[in-house]
Amino acid sequence: MIDTHTHLDNPQFAADWLEMRSRAEAAGVTQCLIPNVDDETLPAMEELERAHPDFLRLMIGLHPCHVGADFSEVLDRYEARLAADPDRWVAVGEIGLDLYWDKTTLDWQVAALERQLDWAVRWNKPVSIHVREAWGPLLDVLRPRKNQVRGVLHCFTGSLEIAREVIDAGWHLGIGGVVTYKNANAIDVLREVGLDRVVLETDAPYLAPVPVRGQRNEPAHLALVRDFLAAQLGCTAREIDAVTTANAQKVFTLAPSHGGTVGQD
Repeated sequence: MIDTHTHLDNPQFAADWLEMRSRAEAAGVTQCLIPNVDDETLPAMEELERAHPDFLRLMIGLHPCHVGADFSEVLDRYEARLAADPDRWVAVGEIGLDLYWDKTTLDWQVAALERQLDWAVRWNKPVSIHVREAWGPLLDVLRPRKNQVRGVLHCFTGSLEIAREVIDAGWHLGIGGVVTYKNANAIDVLREVGLDRVVLETDAPYLAPVPVRGQRNEPAHLALVRDFLAAQLGCTAREIDAVTTANAQKVFTLAPSHGGTVGQD
């Protein structure tokens, strides 16, 4: 399995990082992708990648909750990093729109998102999109770019109609712990649209799945998401592994990995 969105640079992992990696590999996770958030996360991510180049790949981008008045200067720095070594960055992310915490920065968020989508086109990179209470504005941005950009709608919680629209436009759905929550609608969506455009993610240390909800999340818990999907969709864990790993390798242009443990039937 590939954890396509996980914040392993978070200080919550500092005390047991190597043990956390061992648990992930024992659960069948062969690779983890870390999205950038802001200037503070970038150096920690890079340090981890240098220490674990076989296990980690990095994204570069500015999270919408960190878009402020200086966003243009921040993006200038990130663009220079991307231009200097495009192959180092597996995607542009974590980018998007978030109107849950602050509605006053929408214009800045849209401008930042548009610019980072331009990077994805210029350097042929996928993107990892964050959206919270902003589906309308986000789709207004993405619709004119149909067939221009590709990537993952991280932590997908949209409606069936939105899922069908974005899949038709070539996007993938990022599915993690939220799918296991009692009132989540994502599993109903997946029963309709299938797994052809699904990748797995944890968003660790956040959004741990049932039965460890409320605890620190980590990549090993991807097995709980996989097993939940297998039970709900009437397939095997091995099938979930195979489909979602192939999807992740395709959308993020990842080389096949031979580590980890194969999911059980």
